[in-house]
Amino acid sequence: MSNYNIFLRKGKCSHCSNTVIIQRKYSGENLCPECFQKNIEKIIYKTISKYQMLDPEDRIVVALSGGKDSISLLYNLNNIQNRTHQSKSIIALTIDEGIKEYREHSIKKAREFCKEHDIEHKIISFKEKIGYTLDEIIKLKKESSDYKYACNYCATGRRRLLNDGAKELGGTVLAMGHNLTDFAETYLMNILYKRLDIIANQYLFKKEYNKINHYFIKKITPLIRIPEEEIFLYSNIKKFSYYPSHCPYREKDPIIRKRVLDFIQECKKYSPEIEFNLLSGFLELSETLYYHREKKEYNSCQICGYPCGSGKICTYCSFLQELP
Repeated sequence: MSNYNIFLRKGKCSHCSNTVIIQRKYSGENLCPECFQKNIEKIIYKTISKYQMLDPEDRIVVALSGGKDSISLLYNLNNIQNRTHQSKSIIALTIDEGIKEYREHSIKKAREFCKEHDIEHKIISFKEKIGYTLDEIIKLKKESSDYKYACNYCATGRRRLLNDGAKELGGTVLAMGHNLTDFAETYLMNILYKRLDIIANQYLFKKEYNKINHYFIKKITPLIRIPEEEIFLYSNIKKFSYYPSHCPYREKDPIIRKRVLDFIQECKKYSPEIEFNLLSGFLELSETLYYHREKKEYNSCQICGYPCGSGKICTYCSFLQELP
């Protein structure tokens, strides 16, 4: 269990008389652990409501890795469903990429949490669906001239297996544990690479089209307004047993995403609200682009039928074709 005592200070809680507090630099609030915990849960609930993420009839599938974010998300969504009249039971879905030791340990935490809270848990593996573990894919591709780093292969496989797995489980919504820090990082990357179509497509109130919905399940991110360090604090206050380590490939590969995150963390030292500013900028820009940018036609993948942009084969099928 990670120690969060370094975040505790002496002071007075903004909501009660407790004198042990957590300081929120971006808002100026002082919150004791009990009030902080309640506030995090309130933010999650209000985020779901504000952005119309859920319907009472939804069958929610939660992408569960066994880390702090996905366990915190699953805990809260399960509580919300248990309080909602005639709601459907939640299902947790874990993708086993086949990363030696790292994924084995995190799956153990995911299993234990689901057993403790009586939540149905499904595991889908790269080996089962793709024919190779991620470790095996990296070994095969490492020496090739078109090697793209582990995160590229992992993301391509995970996205499709999560989407298809959630649909096979009867889900209408796939809940992802991306927090505010993750979101700010991704948005800034999309800006740097001028991925305007992606930003437009991420507009939170975009229209749902039956043709697209046939292939892609609706995705929601209820932790979008909570910085990563606050999820860390919350999960430790709640005494969740989660796997704390980051993926070893993310740590080893010189990917741009990690450098963007380092930049954001450096900016936060001088402007603690920077992640919220990025979120606000995304909400405005995604709406503007969604309504005013010309929508491009897309092709259907000749192999699986999924939408695939201007090409003839989607990214996932291209990925599979590259494997022996």
